[in-house]
Amino acid sequence: MEPGFQCCYCSYKNVAVMISRNTIRYCCPIEEVPTKDNVRVSLDIGITFHIGHDDRLEEDGKKFFYNFGPNRLEELLQEESDEAIRDFCRNIRVNKIRDVKSELTTEILNNLKKKFEIYGVVIEQVSIIKVIVPRDLRQALMFATNYDVYLQKQVKH
Repeated sequence: MEPGFQCCYCSYKNVAVMISRNTIRYCCPIEEVPTKDNVRVSLDIGITFHIGHDDRLEEDGKKFFYNFGPNRLEELLQEESDEAIRDFCRNIRVNKIRDVKSELTTEILNNLKKKFEIYGVVIEQVSIIKVIVPRDLRQALMFATNYDVYLQKQVKH
């Protein structure tokens, strides 16, 4: 060994798990969500998260791996976001569902942050990627709007 170089091996420590600190984007499609007027819509939700806070990374990593794990994380993310979306949409009419995106994402973000913090998971962002209204309702609304425009033009002439 060269002078000044020290080598030490701790036999009681080994690598049990490696957890990525990268930000992860989880896409969560939610189908057939009933609105206040009982129209079934579908939503695609994106959740951005990472494991561990900067100041307590090792502690959060242990919480995540030994008490939770990646498979359970996926299940709970799906269940919690599904439940939050369904609860929120039950109070909104279908014609307002696209207008409340920021309100909905803020509410879901706050709920998910509280629920996942104890497991060492940091939820950074929740976004609604897509809202899908049933095709027959979209077409009926489009025809009704076009007919209203047609009638308004007839009254002006």
